[in-house]
Amino acid sequence: MLIMSRRRLLASAATTTAMAAAFGLSKRLTFVNSAQAATPLEPRTGFYRYKVGSIEVTALYDGIWRKPHDPTFIKNASLEETKAALAKAGLTTEFVPIPLTVIVIKIGGKHIMFDAGSGVGQWQANATHLPGNMNAAGIDRSEISTVLISHFHPEHVWGLMEKSTTAATFPNAELIVNGTEYKWWTQPGRIEKLAEGRRAAGKRIADVFPTWKNWKLVEDKAEVAPGVQLLTAAGHTPGHSAFLVTSGKDQLMVSNDTMYVPALLAPHPEWEGVYDQDGPMAVATRRKLIDRIIVDKMMICGAHFPFPGAGVFAKDGNAYTFTPVVQS
Repeated sequence: MLIMSRRRLLASAATTTAMAAAFGLSKRLTFVNSAQAATPLEPRTGFYRYKVGSIEVTALYDGIWRKPHDPTFIKNASLEETKAALAKAGLTTEFVPIPLTVIVIKIGGKHIMFDAGSGVGQWQANATHLPGNMNAAGIDRSEISTVLISHFHPEHVWGLMEKSTTAATFPNAELIVNGTEYKWWTQPGRIEKLAEGRRAAGKRIADVFPTWKNWKLVEDKAEVAPGVQLLTAAGHTPGHSAFLVTSGKDQLMVSNDTMYVPALLAPHPEWEGVYDQDGPMAVATRRKLIDRIIVDKMMICGAHFPFPGAGVFAKDGNAYTFTPVVQS
């Protein structure tokens, strides 16, 4: 189990030993440094627990997208540059590894989920593990009282629906999302304005989500659960949001897709991904959020970070370094 304290974090650490010492928890933390070992693609177990103060956090592995290399994936970088960044981080260069982790926190006996995963058979063929890993972690989907949604990209929200139907996976859960995100995707005429490759997803959202009555639309800085605040982190999508989890003096930033592939974007925060709807805004948001977590010495987790999806950033000139937590 990982137990962290923001008081024990240092702003930077060059090696895994120094990083563990910075937390003062070397017996309970394991970090990986690309100079020492390759970052594993698949986890040994599909769930991982740690604490933020008194809040229990469970990271659940959904699967991984072995994304074929595509010269359009990073709009302002070449394939050679992206492969070099992957290699430097200790990752394969055969494809772009994009894992997916879903976070569930337990507050006062209630289970709160951050996004809902990709849905079995709805995103990637090998991203089907969330239901099984929830069971292994002892979390029944009927126990999910709230789903906090970062944005409406498929791997984050298709898990709200059963495949090929409009049936809700969590019919009794309150669904909380930034109102800007919801209104943008469900606005009349939106589908026709989307790029061809996104129209099918846009149509599914527009056809299904407005039929559900358990939505709660909120604004920036809204308290969405005890100790949890929604923070607008726009750019990746118009209403993309991060969530700040606070318990006592401990904090965790649930960053979702703000820094989606740290191996690429930590050393090159200026890179714009093809899935960033507003590239320059996404870059500005990325820098603002990462600078904040460094100054505040807090842990961060991301949906597409190496499982269990948590780690720390440090400044490296005008860029950053990322050191992930790995299963011990």
